[in-house]
Amino acid sequence: MSGPARAARGRRLRVAVGAIVLACLVATGCRTIGYVARGGLAEARILWRRQPIAELLAQPDLDPQLRDRLELVERVRAYAGNDLGLRVGESYTTFADVDGEAVVWVLSAARRDELEAYTWWWPVVGRVPYQGYFEREDADAAASGLGAQGYDTDVRSASAFSTLGWFADPLLSTTARYGPVSLTETVIHELFHATLYVPSHVDFNESAASFVGHRGAMAFFCDGPGRDATRCTEARRRWAYTLAHGRFLERYVTRLRALYAEGLPPAQRDAWRVRLAARAARAIRARGLGTGDDLSPPNNARLLAMLAYETDLGAFDRLAPTGEALPGAIERIVTAARGASDPFMAVRALDPLAHRGEAATGPPSLQTRTAGLDSPKP
Repeated sequence: MSGPARAARGRRLRVAVGAIVLACLVATGCRTIGYVARGGLAEARILWRRQPIAELLAQPDLDPQLRDRLELVERVRAYAGNDLGLRVGESYTTFADVDGEAVVWVLSAARRDELEAYTWWWPVVGRVPYQGYFEREDADAAASGLGAQGYDTDVRSASAFSTLGWFADPLLSTTARYGPVSLTETVIHELFHATLYVPSHVDFNESAASFVGHRGAMAFFCDGPGRDATRCTEARRRWAYTLAHGRFLERYVTRLRALYAEGLPPAQRDAWRVRLAARAARAIRARGLGTGDDLSPPNNARLLAMLAYETDLGAFDRLAPTGEALPGAIERIVTAARGASDPFMAVRALDPLAHRGEAATGPPSLQTRTAGLDSPKP
């Protein structure tokens, strides 16, 4: 799969495992003590391995590629705080060589007859459609249990995660292996999470962070202190790809919801679900948006996990028609969404196209969006 495809899929999956662990440790009567204990130990191992980036850069024998990445992170971090107005704190001032130990395994689940995610509730972060594990076998065991209950499940790896500002997040060695543009997107994405996190609204949090991460990288490489024509072109291409992929997913989801609304017998519904997924995979390939492997065979958990990072990206993008407008757009998003019962609606109200209908009133109803669709046929 291409670099943009991995980005669009959200392969990096900034998961708030550290924040969940901390929240549960300080809460009364946490329900899953074993899970929290293992997660807390893994988080502690990561924090224990932190080394100040400034000290590493002072070492004359430091690996040249690592030096390049660490210097880049220092510049991106300063740009995110000074120019984009993000909360940086002490995050990304340290580096942790984790030798693969920090890879988080993320479990998602969803109903097979409806696009409805299975969720877990935790203090501070609220209800989230995933659970993170530091051991693959733990994630697989939990997935087996949910699968036996009739849920679609998906277990995927993550080489980066966020503690939402609770800890001074280090740059992990798994993340430092990214290319410069992808690394820049990730750091800015994570710092946005530390700046704004709306409990129980993961789709909003991740989609807003996708916008800020991609557009922040574009601003950094195209007009900012990291100005580089080649990297600017790559950053623009990655964002255009993500926008196109998100628009495609939203259209596919509309068709899929219409199918589920038909109320067909399970066998017939599942047959149509397979056909829709196969057609969507072919269309993805035809548009150069990936291999389609994530869409076919159908898996609602995997689909919703992808959509979480690519929901209504156009509404965010229209708030910053130029790179110069990005800091103001970020500030407006944070102000509007903080404390909002529906942060997407709050951001749509800022959309310059709001008075054309959708942004002011929310997405059109399923009936409106599928007018003329008399059957679930693709």
